[in-house]
Amino acid sequence: MPMHGPGVRSAMFSNTWSEIQALRRNQSALRRQLKRRRWERQRALGGGGEELPEEEAAGIPSLKPSVERKLLELFLNPTLEFPLPAATLCSKIKDTIDQLVVAETLRKLASQDLLELHATEPLVLSVNIDRLSALAEGVGVAGKEEPGGPPGSKRHRSLTEEIEWLLSTPSVRETENKKMGAEILELLNTKSVMEQLMVEKFQSAGGSQLREFCSHKTKEQCRRERGSSKACGKLHFRRIIQIHTDESLGDCSFLNTCFHMETCKFVHYEIDNTTDEPKPVPRPLKTGKSTAPLSLQPRTKLVPPQWVNCDLRYFDVSVLGKFSVIMADPPWDIHMELPYGTMQDDEMRTMNISVLQDEGYLFLWITGRAMELARDCLTLWGYERVDELVWVKTNQLQRLIRTGRTGHWINHGKEHCLVGMKGNPPTNRCIDCDVIVAEVRETSHKPDELYGVIERLTPGTRKIELFGRAHNCQPNWMTLGNQLDGIHIIEPDIAASFWAKYPNGELDTMRPRPNFGPGPVRGVGQPPL
Repeated sequence: MPMHGPGVRSAMFSNTWSEIQALRRNQSALRRQLKRRRWERQRALGGGGEELPEEEAAGIPSLKPSVERKLLELFLNPTLEFPLPAATLCSKIKDTIDQLVVAETLRKLASQDLLELHATEPLVLSVNIDRLSALAEGVGVAGKEEPGGPPGSKRHRSLTEEIEWLLSTPSVRETENKKMGAEILELLNTKSVMEQLMVEKFQSAGGSQLREFCSHKTKEQCRRERGSSKACGKLHFRRIIQIHTDESLGDCSFLNTCFHMETCKFVHYEIDNTTDEPKPVPRPLKTGKSTAPLSLQPRTKLVPPQWVNCDLRYFDVSVLGKFSVIMADPPWDIHMELPYGTMQDDEMRTMNISVLQDEGYLFLWITGRAMELARDCLTLWGYERVDELVWVKTNQLQRLIRTGRTGHWINHGKEHCLVGMKGNPPTNRCIDCDVIVAEVRETSHKPDELYGVIERLTPGTRKIELFGRAHNCQPNWMTLGNQLDGIHIIEPDIAASFWAKYPNGELDTMRPRPNFGPGPVRGVGQPPL
C-alpha cells in the first residue's frame, strides 16, 4: 500500500474542504432563491405575508434582462474560448455587475439547456450555439460573426447549404452522359422492323383478347354463388362430358392440352362463349332460311394418332409418304445394361431416314457415348445440325435429379436432343426456349413438352416419330416401333399405299438379329404375336 507524506495529506484535505464549502454556498444560494420566489409569488397573489428579511433580500441577487442580453452577445462571439469562470465574464462585459447576478443568470441559461455549467462552481464549460442563436434572434440580439460564421450559425448554415448544392449539381459532362444514356435506352426499347413484323404475325386477330378467369369456372356455378340470373363478365368454362367420362375422377390435370380426350376418363373443359341474354323465339322467315343458332368458331381439325408395329431396320418407310418433322429416340448401344435391346452403330448409320423428307427437321435424342455417333448419322442422312435441346430432369418435388441412371463417371441429370435441318422449311423461329425442365417418368419416356415445341415450330404439318411406344401416339403424328399394338392408319392415300406394299400385314421380311437379351426389345424386330 503506498504511503503519503504530511504535505500530500494536507493538500488532499484542503481540496476536499474547499469542495464542501463550495457545495454549502451553492445550497445556501438555492435556499435563498427559493425563499425569494415564494415571497414574490405571495405578493403577486395579493396574499401579503411577512416581509422578506433584509439580509436575505440583500443576499439573493435579482436577475436583470440587460445582463442576460450582454451574456448572449458575449457567447455568440466565435473567438470565445471555454471554460469561462463567472469572474472572467464580468470583466469581459465591462460593466459594474455583481458576480452573483452573473452566476444566477448563468444558472437560468443552464436550466434552459443553453449552456453547460460546472457542478459546483459558476464555470461555463460549453454553450449551445444553435439554441443561443435562436434565442438571440427572438430578443433582437446580434452577435459578432466572422465572415464564415461559427459552426451552427445562420451564416455558416447558408454557406454549408450552398456548398452542398454545388456538390450535388451535375456537371456538364455528367448531364451529357445522362442524356446520351437516355437516348441509348430509348433506342434499345424501340422495336425494330423485324420485331414489329414478328409481333404482327403472331398477334391475335382483332387485337388482344386477354380476359380474366372467373374463380367459379362455370357460368352455372357463378350464377349460383352470386344469386343472380346472369353470370359475371369474366371468362368462364364449359364442362365436356362424353360417354366414357367418369365425373367422380375429377378434372384432367392437362386441362385443355390433353392429347387423349377421346379416351381420357377425366373431366375436360372448353371456353364458354355463350351469352346470358334470353334467346329470342325463332319466327319463320319468308325467305325460308334456317333459324338455327350460329355454330361456334370451327376448331383446327387434327388427324387422330396413327401407328405401325414394325422393325425399323427392315420396314420400307417410303410407303408412308413425306413428313415435315421426324423425331427419333434410337436404342443407342451405350455399353450399359438396359431393359431393352440396342442397335449397333453400323445399323444406325445405314437407316433409310432420308426418304421420309425432302425438307424439314429431325429431332434426334442422344445420350452418353452416342454424342459423336449421332452427329455422324446426321451428316450421313443428309442433315445439318442447326440447334440442340436440353432436357433437365426433375423428380416429383421439382428438384434436380442427382442420381441418374446413365453415366460412366458422373450421374447424368440431363439429356440432349440434336436438331437437324434439311433444305429450307418454313418455320416459326425464336418462339420457345432450348431448355425443357420436366419430371422423369418410366424408362425412355421423354418429356411431352417437346410435342408442343415442335407443333409451334411447324404447326399443322405431318410428323413422324421413330422407335416410339404407346405413350408417344399423338394427333397429327405417325408413330413407328415394335412395342405398338398392331397397325392403325387413318389417312386413305397412306393406307392404300401401305396395304398395296404389305397386303397381309407381314412387315418382317428378314429374320431379326438373335440374342437381344431379356425383356422387351424397343426399336428392333420381333416376331408378331
